[in-house]
Amino acid sequence: MQRTLIDTRKYYDEKNIFGALIVTSAFAAHQVEFNLNDKEVEGQVLFDLSKMGVPLEGAYAGARILNGDERNSDKIEDISPLKEVSFKVMRPVEGVAGLSLGLGIKGEYTKFDGERYSAIPLGLEADMKLPLATPFPLHICGALYYAPSDLVFQDGIKYLEVRTYLDAEVIHHGHIEVGYRNIDPDLNNHTVKSHNVTYNEAFYCGLRLDF
Repeated sequence: MQRTLIDTRKYYDEKNIFGALIVTSAFAAHQVEFNLNDKEVEGQVLFDLSKMGVPLEGAYAGARILNGDERNSDKIEDISPLKEVSFKVMRPVEGVAGLSLGLGIKGEYTKFDGERYSAIPLGLEADMKLPLATPFPLHICGALYYAPSDLVFQDGIKYLEVRTYLDAEVIHHGHIEVGYRNIDPDLNNHTVKSHNVTYNEAFYCGLRLDF
């Protein structure tokens, strides 16, 4: 019964967070993205700062939430949503047609098995438009974010996130994505046998809208 009550509260907390995210997106965001599989939903909004008067081309600020599921985790029994804020700058690479690279910084917070976890990972992102004669543009994209122990707080000692996905702009400003993500934090005060846990490892499909 206690487990059921905890699960119910967790569901409604996530529902409220996603509701707030959707409302904010409808009024202010320049990019809205939802990724899902049979166990999880991931929502993200990005704000193009150059459209908001910031004199920095290719700069984006954003927020993300992922309601991770224990079945896509390793050595975690009670998992809370991963909350994220981010900032990145993406620029085309001169001399390489279709390739853009970016540098980013993110703030992460979650809680699992009674342990709090937060980190500030730094990362590299890439977006390559494939030179293929297809009915719509195809991009292969990826991201790698890492935080050493000095940038991990509370009960954590490391953060590593890897993501890769295929993006198809099937209509103008409307994208369909198929991807893979792996989010791997480490803890220094965890009750399981290993300090190395996987918060989420999963394939997903998604929808992205640009405004």
